[in-house]
Amino acid sequence: MNLVHSDPEFYAPLSRSTRRGTEYAPAGVPAGWQRQDEGVWTYWYPEHKLGGVTDGWKVHVSARIGRAQHVLDTAAAVFTAHGVAFKHLSCSTFFILTHHKHAARSQAGKFCAAYPPDADTAAAVMAELSEALRGEEGPYVLTDRRFGDSQVVHYRYGAYTARGRLRPEGFQEWLVRDGSGQDVLDVRGVRFQVPEGIVDPFAPDEEPAAARGGAPEFDGVRFEKVLRHSNGGGAYRGTEVGTGREVFIKEARGHNGLVSTTSCSQDRLRNEHEVLVRLHELDPGLAPEPVRYFRRLENEFLVTEFVTGTSLRSWWVAHNPVIWAVATEADYRAYYDRAWRVLDQLAALLDRVHAAGYAFVDLSPDNVLVGDDDTIRLIDFETAAPLGAPLATPIGTPGFFPADPRRFVDDPVRYDEYGLSSIALALIAPLNTTADLNPGVLAHLRAQLDPRGLVPERVWALATRFREPVAAPAPAEVAADPRAHLAALRDGIVAGLSSADHRDGVVPLGPQSYATNALGLAHGLAGVVHALGVAGAPAPGLVDRLVAGATEQVDELAPGLLVGQAGIAWALADSGRVAEAEALLARADEHPLLDRSATLGLGRAGVGLAHLALHRHTGDPRHLDRALEQADRIPRGAELSALVGPDDTTGLFHGRAGIALLDYYLARVTGSTDRFDAGLALLHAELERALPVEGGLLFPVSTRDHRVMPYLSTGSAGFGLVASRYLATERDERLAAAMPGLVAGMGSEFTHYGGLAAGMAGLVLFLRDHGARHADAAACERAERLAQRLFLFAVPHPTGTYVPGEHALRLSGDLAFGSAGVLVVLSHLLDGAADPFLTLDGLVGAPAAAPV
Repeated sequence: MNLVHSDPEFYAPLSRSTRRGTEYAPAGVPAGWQRQDEGVWTYWYPEHKLGGVTDGWKVHVSARIGRAQHVLDTAAAVFTAHGVAFKHLSCSTFFILTHHKHAARSQAGKFCAAYPPDADTAAAVMAELSEALRGEEGPYVLTDRRFGDSQVVHYRYGAYTARGRLRPEGFQEWLVRDGSGQDVLDVRGVRFQVPEGIVDPFAPDEEPAAARGGAPEFDGVRFEKVLRHSNGGGAYRGTEVGTGREVFIKEARGHNGLVSTTSCSQDRLRNEHEVLVRLHELDPGLAPEPVRYFRRLENEFLVTEFVTGTSLRSWWVAHNPVIWAVATEADYRAYYDRAWRVLDQLAALLDRVHAAGYAFVDLSPDNVLVGDDDTIRLIDFETAAPLGAPLATPIGTPGFFPADPRRFVDDPVRYDEYGLSSIALALIAPLNTTADLNPGVLAHLRAQLDPRGLVPERVWALATRFREPVAAPAPAEVAADPRAHLAALRDGIVAGLSSADHRDGVVPLGPQSYATNALGLAHGLAGVVHALGVAGAPAPGLVDRLVAGATEQVDELAPGLLVGQAGIAWALADSGRVAEAEALLARADEHPLLDRSATLGLGRAGVGLAHLALHRHTGDPRHLDRALEQADRIPRGAELSALVGPDDTTGLFHGRAGIALLDYYLARVTGSTDRFDAGLALLHAELERALPVEGGLLFPVSTRDHRVMPYLSTGSAGFGLVASRYLATERDERLAAAMPGLVAGMGSEFTHYGGLAAGMAGLVLFLRDHGARHADAAACERAERLAQRLFLFAVPHPTGTYVPGEHALRLSGDLAFGSAGVLVVLSHLLDGAADPFLTLDGLVGAPAAAPV
């Protein structure tokens, strides 16, 4: 959420936001104290800083946003009097976004944090704070305990200085010392926890454990099941004790869930209660019936009737043929008949809301429930506003709310009209957030996904009411000369990735580059360098940046191919920087994290494949030896399950198929039939989990995540990319029998993303690669047709052309989700560029795809 606040076009950290609101600075900080701004925080240090203390009892002070400056002044006076270093959120914008309804629950409430050198100082500080801030209210910090009877003073045991332990995924997990002085995981969840051997000195009589054996019960309502949690509160299914009636319970956490300086979760829940009471009087049945409203501690609860049904979002996923591998004209006609009935009901419900004197405002598929008979109900009236007055704080859901939230502030009914239009678009295909970035994609949506005119004209007119579906190039132009226009798209992406007009001179990347690092192959600069190289447009300046960054951050990088040293080394070797690549790969080769992952994306298989890439460049047999050593250290029995992705993940990146890819190339290079058979066994094991779905063969994500996928990272395309190579080398009946289903699994007309890992580009890559290798004309034709779908995601920009990144909220240049991934696929398709992603066919003389 924070990454999309700072820039309207690209993902950027919150600290880069120019809309800071009110600046916070404590009054009366003594002379000699040092100020340091870092991220969203402003730090204040005495001369001795932390005095060498690395862990201890942190003190957190929460506040209501309207009282933030007063609380800061008061708290700072106590901290400085005791010589205790502290920090605070720098401005009101950062306060809102760290307390936002969609912010991390473990962070909210932490307006100020102080670092006392010992427990006695912490106790004295908290005692003074409690007295000085008596009567103040603030959010409860879920990771902490409150001190005494204070509503704003909290504490927890944690690390004062950042000490991390790298994970194979490329991000840090933070550490704290336990009672024996050993580093252990610093758990920052949603409850108070202390490391083993640490005793809370401020609560000598431990709080009694919660009563067991029954569901909690407050104000005559029994809480039976948690439905969801957010930073603003929770939602529960419960029972009204007196009647036995099933009810829905909605919680608002006190002084939290902000969306502005004047709207917190309690404000919105009170508003929802008032609206529901009024609507129940005026038009019973229009909205959920209110049952009761009560407060417990600082949290407030609204109890209503329990409305059954599935969300309209889930209904779409279950019923829209556009994502099916195989669908008939009759399937589409039946679906659109149902979709129009849903839209017609929704319009009628909104008319009743308006007739009662309200606008719903935040209309989205999650606020519409669909019953088994396709009847619908509206839920979640927290943003409903009375007609006849300007809307004070317009808020809504991305893709279903105008990008400029003040656009209809004088006529709230227009928000409902916009939401209804956006739902109509989502029922055709959920391209909403991309259409907000470039409405022209809608012209391609209709031309490519509905060439037979099955979408009713009234649905299309409603879906495009607020978004002008005018595209350049026009769909007819693309259809008349697809090669020329795909080449222009490729060139536009090259221009964007190569442009020096971006901040820092590098194309902005996606969210994962901030969570891991900005250098890796999948999410960072190495992916951009790789893509430009594949496209025949190398960028020496970016290569120099990559070398400098990898050299500076080498100790902070995981070893893996997607996010760490191995992938960067491969990209550098392909860019002619072999010596730097070898030095980096040598670090990856002995990285202890390889003991925790065997996968192509994060572990040994990826490091082994990178060694083969270096072997191709250098001919040095030591790289082949190291690749063999890495493969030999991968267990091949039941132990392997613990070394693939969570819950025994499938797929190219994190499953057995990726390990089989390394085995394939090793077998081809060495001539080892044992190595070939070992890889084939991995493919057979993964194939056991494939499921026939709607005419295609798809793979579940894992043993816990049962969603079935066709994609390159997890799904049929990634498995097929490997299986296709095995079949081209030796006939295997099981793979041969499965391949038609794998190809059919690419039959979906729409994917949410355009990118490589989990989007349309990855499907194109597999189909073209497999079709060329096996002379499968139908697969090649399908690849060329799906390539035109990439115009559904193309967004023009003054610096070039981009596609939306992960979550499709902003543009990104990254390889896994963004523009770089589309570029390598276009280069492969149009120019026959060899080995566009994670393959080494040039090493073993395998056939490459011919140009279109």
